[in-house]
Amino acid sequence: MGSTKVTDEKLELVLANMAPCTLPQQAYGHAPIHWERPGKAVWAWVTWPHRPAERVSAFAVGWNDRVVMVRWDSPRGEVQTVVWRGAVTTRSTSSRG
Repeated sequence: MGSTKVTDEKLELVLANMAPCTLPQQAYGHAPIHWERPGKAVWAWVTWPHRPAERVSAFAVGWNDRVVMVRWDSPRGEVQTVVWRGAVTTRSTSSRG
């Protein structure tokens, strides 16, 4: 059997792979979701179960009057979550930021 000892490396791996918090479907309301690919450049405040919220450079791929579906690339691949509309602002894609 393998060891059940939690090492720093194992802990870091688990924490790095934790998904962000996402809103349940009940929060979406009745308005239909508008989908757009590849998405609009946004800043999104994302909450995590194990660390403070952070502002990420993301793309809004779906939204309505209440929620926004955002995606972004991380070192471990693409991440997606659903956040409140008020947690998202448009982001300039020009070189000046």
